[in-house]
This record gives sequence, C-alpha cells and structure tokens, in this order.
Amino acid sequence: MCVLHQDNEHRFDLVENLPPDWPKQDLVGRREADIFPPDTASQFAAAHDRVRTSRTEQLIEFSLEDGLRRRIFEARLIPDDDGIIAVIADISETRARELAVASLLREVSHRSKNLLAIVQSVAMQTAHHSGGIQDFLNKFRGRLHALSSTQDLVTDSNWRGTYLHTLVTSQLTRVGSSLLAEARITGANPLLGPNASLHIGLAIHELGANAVLHGALADGKAGHVWVDAQIVAHEGQEADLVIEWQEAGIDAEKAALEPRFGTLVLERIVPLSVGGTAEFRIEPDSVRYRLVVPADQFEV
Repeated sequence: MCVLHQDNEHRFDLVENLPPDWPKQDLVGRREADIFPPDTASQFAAAHDRVRTSRTEQLIEFSLEDGLRRRIFEARLIPDDDGIIAVIADISETRARELAVASLLREVSHRSKNLLAIVQSVAMQTAHHSGGIQDFLNKFRGRLHALSSTQDLVTDSNWRGTYLHTLVTSQLTRVGSSLLAEARITGANPLLGPNASLHIGLAIHELGANAVLHGALADGKAGHVWVDAQIVAHEGQEADLVIEWQEAGIDAEKAALEPRFGTLVLERIVPLSVGGTAEFRIEPDSVRYRLVVPADQFEV
C-alpha cells in the first residue's frame, strides 16, 4: 500500500512506499499524464477532479504492466485542503482469486448439469427396462452409486479425471468382492478425462453387475474376468485407447437375454459419449466387450 498527494494542479508532491511495479521515474512535480499510460492517466485525473468538485471520496481501479505481468491496483482518492490524498493498494492477488473462483463455479455448474442430465437419462431408461418398482430401485440404485463413486474419484483429482485401473478396481469392488477377486486388470493405465471416467465407469459397472447376475460369476460359477487396455497407434493419427472386457465360463442361454438398458449403455451410450466405438458379443462360452476411446479423452 502506498500514499500519494496531489496539489490542485494535479502535481504529485508527496510519494510514500511506491510499489515496485510502478514507473521508475520520480513522481514528485509530475502529473498523471507524465507517468501513466493515457487511459490510466485520464481515469486518475478525472477521479481527482470529481473529488475536488464534490468533496467526496472516489474509488478507482487500474492496471499497470510489469514485464509480462499485469498488476491491478485500487486507489481511494480522499479530499484534502490543498489537493487530494490517494491511498493505493495492490489487489492483483485478490482479483486473481476472484477470477479463479468464478471460473471454478462456472465449471462446477457445467459439470453438475452434465451429471444431472446423465442421471436423468439413466433413471428414464432404467424405468423403461424394469419389471416393477423394486426392480427399478435395485437397478437405479446400483447405477447411481456407480456414477457417485466415479465422481468421487474425479473430484479427488481436482477434476483432472482418474486412472483407468483405479476406476476399474473401484467399480468392481463396489459390485462385489468376489468379482474383484476373480478379475485380472492388465495393460495400459492412462488418465481418463472427467467425461470418459463417468461413462467408462458406468460401462464397467454394467459389465460387472451382469457378470454377477447372468455371466461368469452367476450362481456360484467359478468363471474368470479379464480387463485389458492397450494404446493403439495409427499411422499419421493420434493413438486410441482400446479397452477389452472378457468373461470366461458363462451360461450363454442365461446371458443372452432380451436387450436391456445395460446393453444400450455398452453399445450406444458410452461409445457415443466418448466419441468412440464399441462392440459387445455374447459367445457360447464367453462375453466380450471392446471399447475404443479416442485420444482427446485420455492422457498417457
């Protein structure tokens, strides 16, 4: 904070504790136009005149360049018998924090709306493919918890996303300890962006729940689950992330039920949401799911 005094002719005649970011020349005896950029000089001079005319305090905000930085100052101009007193404070950090908070709030609002849209879609589609209220509640509760646990991972990383192996482990643990015990997780472990984390997490939940209810681990079967991920390069193009889910030891007749919302999630919603492609197959003795995720959805 510094204190300046100007006489009625706009000349500075007192300078105390001048900020290092200010022009380096001596201010004493000079006017605003001699030391400030034109816009700032006009703003300062106009505030000076208002103080002298109205005899009331004026508050202005202006900025000065300091190399590659721009410093922001707040000046309180106070009337004095033979001019004005200006008390000036550097508020650069305060304004930077305010901008950061405003940006964060906009981002939170945007992500919250996206998440609510996903929840609404999951609720509607789950209801459409449920046989009754209890069936709906059981399925919707599981999917909601899947989204919630992924959201926790994303939030813990300051919205950067989450690593694939962590996401898969989290979702399989939530479905059941037996599933995690029978699962192998191998291959690449990229950092998935927030959008990819939410949708891939939902896909892993659907695959895990299906394995326990209808697939390799249904009715006490001693099946196996393998989740593998590879970064696949393409000549002249960015590499894709290929995630593959394989179950061995299933009852094909029981697994091949009529299309459900889980199938819709795997084959359409998830690939569409990440801008990739997917293939879901139920074979005589296995379940296979292959999801291709483009490069803009992850970091290696």
